[in-house]
Amino acid sequence: MIAGLQSIIRWVAVALVFVLVGCAGSFERPQNIASVSAAPYQAQFQSMSDAKQNKLFTSATSQNLARCQDMDLALSGQPIDAGLGAAFEEPALLSPGDLLRLSIVRGEGFQGDYVISPDGFLRLPYLGDIPAAGTTKSQLENTIARLLVSGGYFKSNFIQVTTNVLHWAPIQVSVSGAVFQSGDVLLNERGANSDPAARIEASGDFTLQRRLSKALSASAGVRPDADVRNVVLIRNGRRRVFNMTGAIDGGPIEDPLLVAGDRIHVPSRGCFQMALARPSRITPPGIRVYMSNLTRPAASNATSAIGDYSTKLPYGTRFLQGLVSANCVGGIQATNARRWAVLISRNPITGESEVIARSIEDLVRRADRDDFNPVLLPNDAIACYDSHVTNARDIIAMVSETVSPALNAAIFGGVVR
Repeated sequence: MIAGLQSIIRWVAVALVFVLVGCAGSFERPQNIASVSAAPYQAQFQSMSDAKQNKLFTSATSQNLARCQDMDLALSGQPIDAGLGAAFEEPALLSPGDLLRLSIVRGEGFQGDYVISPDGFLRLPYLGDIPAAGTTKSQLENTIARLLVSGGYFKSNFIQVTTNVLHWAPIQVSVSGAVFQSGDVLLNERGANSDPAARIEASGDFTLQRRLSKALSASAGVRPDADVRNVVLIRNGRRRVFNMTGAIDGGPIEDPLLVAGDRIHVPSRGCFQMALARPSRITPPGIRVYMSNLTRPAASNATSAIGDYSTKLPYGTRFLQGLVSANCVGGIQATNARRWAVLISRNPITGESEVIARSIEDLVRRADRDDFNPVLLPNDAIACYDSHVTNARDIIAMVSETVSPALNAAIFGGVVR
């Protein structure tokens, strides 16, 4: 009877192993919800099962360019839309918080250092509030001189007024459109000890932090679908379009100085431009990617060597390079060759999440991998899954650990009897 029970336990264990091993190879992979017909954000999201004879139509580069309806940005010529309206003033415009030094010949009662108030006025003794924000230094000098003459303090042929900016204050502007983080941004924010004493004591100040390119960079950079040839700057109801392609290809660039309250809008071309998927003055220098590689040999991300460094990648990194950073590629061929991974991204145009599944070895071995190897975007997520061999091995070990105590108890019971 004991022998019969042992035999039954063995056969049940064997049957259970085969059932679970079969289940290990039948887990359903996520569907590639981003199809070519639905025009995904990147054509590289298309399925890898496309027939090779259709490669002419499935080439990701051709698809992305076709959606832009012209050549990629790096090969583009003049902007589609030239500047609208009159050119903005070339001299820098003053903003609330700017520190000015006012010098007047024999004007001891008026000259000194002044800060433009939050409402944009310069408050001078006896003259009251003088509009200063949004004006140039020369315009402000002429206004002060005119008021001093009209007030009877100076004669028109004697008055000499000079202003000098000692410190350009931080300014707040708004950015919308095809940027990774739209909203208000603060430019030229500096700490109390950011400037050396020699610069603080010197008369005058200089900053590059209040330019249009810095506002785009402060918005986490422009997206790959941005129309950087037609960046719109709105100031006091006036509108002008600037061509920022020089920040990408090294050509000339229109990079005006901004003033507090400016509004910037970056139009979207509705297509993915590879030329914008790399670090530059107006694109992100790097991105943060969420990774998970909970393999059988490694029980946690820490033991998989996934730390802060590996999840911070240069902008322009592709999915396959991200998988290498997550330690999902390589290892023992018998157990790791059929691993697969998913990429979870968000379409910035539609706001919908897109999930694609990839065979890691197919990405490594196929010559046309770039047609299915998308560029990683900020806050994308990567998850790696074990192969069927690893799954079956772990299931066999689990069954063995479960059945062995019962089998040993039956054998021990028979021996005792």
